[in-house]
Amino acid sequence: MMKNDIFKNIAIQNGTTEAEVRGEIEKSIAEACKDPNAPINNIGSGTVPTPEEVMEYILKEVVKTKMN
Repeated sequence: MMKNDIFKNIAIQNGTTEAEVRGEIEKSIAEACKDPNAPINNIGSGTVPTPEEVMEYILKEVVKTKMN
């Protein structure tokens, strides 16, 4: 499943749009990044990771967990 499909499926399940899902995720990421010691600050290439960067990180962590 592609990352964009995940956002689309979340939107469908919650009766909203992909843009709304992305917006809410972006707000949550920005809030989490306010803590300079939060692990989320180490994700991505910019100062605040994108929803795609966070999703990619999460998916990689899930794969690691399932492989152990």
